[in-house]
Amino acid sequence: MRKITNQLAANALRQNEDELLAKSNVVGVGIGEKIRGGFSQGRLCLKIYVEKKITAQSLTKKEFLPREIARVETDVEEVGKIVALVVRLRSPQGNFGRYRPAPGGVSLGHYKITAGTLGCLVKDKKSGKVLILSNNHVLANSNKAQKSDPILQPGPYDGGKKPKDLIGYLENWIEINFKKEANLVDAALARPKNAGDVKPEIVLIGSPQGLTKAKIGMPIQKSGRTTGYTTGKVKDISASLKVNYDNQTALFRNQILTTNMSQGGDSGSLVLDMKQRAVGLLFAGSEQVTILNPINEVLRLLDIEFAS
Repeated sequence: MRKITNQLAANALRQNEDELLAKSNVVGVGIGEKIRGGFSQGRLCLKIYVEKKITAQSLTKKEFLPREIARVETDVEEVGKIVALVVRLRSPQGNFGRYRPAPGGVSLGHYKITAGTLGCLVKDKKSGKVLILSNNHVLANSNKAQKSDPILQPGPYDGGKKPKDLIGYLENWIEINFKKEANLVDAALARPKNAGDVKPEIVLIGSPQGLTKAKIGMPIQKSGRTTGYTTGKVKDISASLKVNYDNQTALFRNQILTTNMSQGGDSGSLVLDMKQRAVGLLFAGSEQVTILNPINEVLRLLDIEFAS
């Protein structure tokens, strides 16, 4: 079997991404390990993520997925429908309550949404203000909010009400593009009402210890509103994915795809390696996989750094 380098796989991905994503059953593409019979074959390939696997006999010529593209082996993986993880349920291990001071990993949300997760505390590079980091769809209601809108902890679905559960105000966010332009992050910031209402620790993890880049096979951990503390493994660090937001779809490029470690309401969780270094910001997933924004892109686009 011909050895596939990262560069060869990246070239194949870049040259064929649009054509592959145009196929109706394809929800994403990326670079990962070839899997056969549930086991890694120890070699890189071009990953094609589909909502549901269909037999070759049932596919039209237009929808057929080749076994090799640009001399790179492909691997078709069923991942289900990828959605922004808004609240759909409660689970026994979740962090639904009211916390003061509130740590990372607990229920939080814009006053007009259900609930997501408080990721962690960060600092604005220009002003030095300490801010709360989470997703656009958690803090900015998927672009529908206005600056200074109320943010509640716990989120409204978990009983959060104004004014008693007001923890802060929407400060800044990166718009989600629902047209052709690809997105890099689903991220937003809130300024705490009172400094003493929040703290830098993440439930069952502790404070972030810097950041690091994701690598395929890397063990990771998070605390979130719905599933509490969970662990997982990085599967892809180059994924381009179609993410569903209610009745809209947004394309995200250069995302981190992991084993399933989340459910609806975990959006906004900070994901770290086992040395407590930040890796990504959780924002979407399915029953099979979880999707993260690379943390360095989140920090860069929002012009923030981790609060000490």
